[in-house]
Amino acid sequence: MTDSKTLGLYLHIPFCRSRCYYCGFYSVGSKLTDSFLDALVQEMENKSKLFEDKLCDTVYLGGGTPSVLSGNQLKSIIEALHRYFHIYENAEITMEMNPCDMTEAYLKNALEQGVNRISVGVQTNRDELLVKIGRCHTAAEAEKAVNRAFKLGFRNISIDLMCELPGQTVDDFEKTLKYVVHLPVTHMSVYSLILEEGTRFSQMASRGILARPSENDSWAMYQAMCRILPHYGFERYEISSFARTGFQSAHNRKYWKLEDYLGLGPSACSRIGHERWENISNLRLYEERLVADEPVEEKISLSPKEEMEEFAFLGLRMKEGINGREFYQRYGKEIMEVYGSVVKKLVKEKMIFLNNGNIQMTYKGAALGNYVFEQFLLD
Repeated sequence: MTDSKTLGLYLHIPFCRSRCYYCGFYSVGSKLTDSFLDALVQEMENKSKLFEDKLCDTVYLGGGTPSVLSGNQLKSIIEALHRYFHIYENAEITMEMNPCDMTEAYLKNALEQGVNRISVGVQTNRDELLVKIGRCHTAAEAEKAVNRAFKLGFRNISIDLMCELPGQTVDDFEKTLKYVVHLPVTHMSVYSLILEEGTRFSQMASRGILARPSENDSWAMYQAMCRILPHYGFERYEISSFARTGFQSAHNRKYWKLEDYLGLGPSACSRIGHERWENISNLRLYEERLVADEPVEEKISLSPKEEMEEFAFLGLRMKEGINGREFYQRYGKEIMEVYGSVVKKLVKEKMIFLNNGNIQMTYKGAALGNYVFEQFLLD
C-alpha cells in the first residue's frame, strides 16, 4: 500500500452492441450476462480487502459501452461498490454512455444511483462520417441525448470528439467544434484517429483503402481546436482534454499524475504506488477464474528508467507539465540530472519551457507531441 489516502476506481464493462471501426479497447459483442455481473462483484469483494483504509473519490464506468447495463444492473453494481468500498459522499462518479441508450428513464435511474458525470460519444456532427466510423446514432440523436441529460439534472457532461477521420475535411471539423460549444457540456475530449491493431480501420489501412486527411489538413484541425474551444470557455488542460473552469476530469487526472487507481473487470489496469497490473482480456477466463478463486490480474514490471519515462510522458500531456519537485520525491534525483541535455535541446527548439521548476510544452511542442515524448526516452 501507499501513503495516499484516496483511490480511484475504474470498472470495465466490455459489452458493445456493435464495434466502432476505430476502437481498440477490449470489448465483446455478446449479451451482458448475470455471470459477468457476479464475477465483477466477486472481484470487488476480493480486492476491497486490500483497500479498507482508502477513500474512493472517483469512480469511472468505462467500456465497451457501460450503458448496455439495464437500470437494475447498474443499481446492483453501484450498491456493490458502496458495500465493498468507502465511496466519498462527493465522489466524481462518471459513466460512459451511448446516445442511443440515453432515454429519460435511463438517465433518471443513473442520477438516482449517484452517477453525477456522464461521458457521451458524440464524435462528429456529420451523419455521413458517423456511418463511416461505425457509430449507431445520428448527430441529431446525440444532440437530443445531451440536452435531455442536462434537462433532467446532469450538470457535468463530457463529450468525445474525433478528428483526422477518413473523409473528414477541415471545414467538417470546424463546423463540429462550433456546433458542440453551444451544447450544455462542461468537458470535451478531442482525439485524433489512431490506427489500433485489429480494428477495421487498421485493416483497411494495411490494404491501402483508408483515405485520411493530409498532414496540412491535420495541422489545420489541430489549430482549429486550439483556437475555437478556448474562445468559448474550454481551457486546454491536457493534450486531448478541454474543460470549463472547475470541470476537469478528476478521475483521468489520477492516470496522468500516477496516483492510485484500481481497475475491475476484464482488461482493466491498476496502479498502486509503484506496482502495476492488468486483468486478463478474456471474458470467459475472467469469469472462470473468479468462480475458481484464482487471480485474474497479471503483474506489469517497470524498471526505474521506464517509470521515469512514463512520469515524463504523462506530465508533458498536462498543461502544468512535469513537476520537478514530484520527480525528485519519487525517484530521488533532480529532473535536470536525468533530463538536463534533453531539456536544453527542446528549449532551444521552442518545444518546451521551464516554469517554476516545471517543464511544460509550448503550443508548438504540443502540436508535435510525439517528437517531444521521444526525446524523453532514456538510453
